[in-house]
Amino acid sequence: MARRYLEATALHQTIQAAEVKDGRILAKVSATVLEEALAGKEFHSASRHGKRLFLKLHDSLWLTLHLGLTGSLIYQESEAEEPRHTRLLVWFENGHRLAFDDPRIFGEVGLAKSPAAFLVERKIGPDALLQDQEGFLTIMSGRNGLIKPALLNQNLIAGLGNLYADEALFQAGICPKTRGLTIEQLIALYSSIQEVLKTALSTDADLSKLPDSYLLPHRHPGDTCPRDGALLRHEKIVGRTSYFCPEHQKKE
Repeated sequence: MARRYLEATALHQTIQAAEVKDGRILAKVSATVLEEALAGKEFHSASRHGKRLFLKLHDSLWLTLHLGLTGSLIYQESEAEEPRHTRLLVWFENGHRLAFDDPRIFGEVGLAKSPAAFLVERKIGPDALLQDQEGFLTIMSGRNGLIKPALLNQNLIAGLGNLYADEALFQAGICPKTRGLTIEQLIALYSSIQEVLKTALSTDADLSKLPDSYLLPHRHPGDTCPRDGALLRHEKIVGRTSYFCPEHQKKE
């Protein structure tokens, strides 16, 4: 969604200036270097890998963005009120600007020589939506740890957040505390991941637009499973809150 938003708003416009308004958002780059790298350039293209966004400045220089849990990109006219939690602000010569707003500062901004180089350096796994079934099985087969944290491990597979990992497990009927999934379970999980991510894209990640048969519209304390009516359970699994149905997602 963020990539499509950038493509529709911020590409092919000369950057007049950039300002890092909060250095805590930066990763392995200084505010001065980042601001100088952006000034006078333009974003030629936008790409995505997992939770990472890449904006091409030229062949060997890319702006890298990670929105984190609370970050958002806002393209607006200069007369508009600046977002309250702006951490990076980019002004274009046409009078518009792009703000990276991030209330809790879980996001990240940096520079890279290329997306490929960045992914290798950070040891980020293949994109969940682009991964084929064979590759997914190769990564996940034979793992004895809990399946939920494995899905969230960006070094294994990139792009699955906590909510959509819960949804994929729900749709596949797999308890998030399951260990050592069978090949049949992994195939079902792969199919669910693909379905869930494609559905999220088609609804612009608006949870209110998801099918009622999905977990996420019901993912809060006291609600029930849309499949069998059981009271949903929620608990911390490796520090992350997980929701699941104790009936059709029984731990084997």
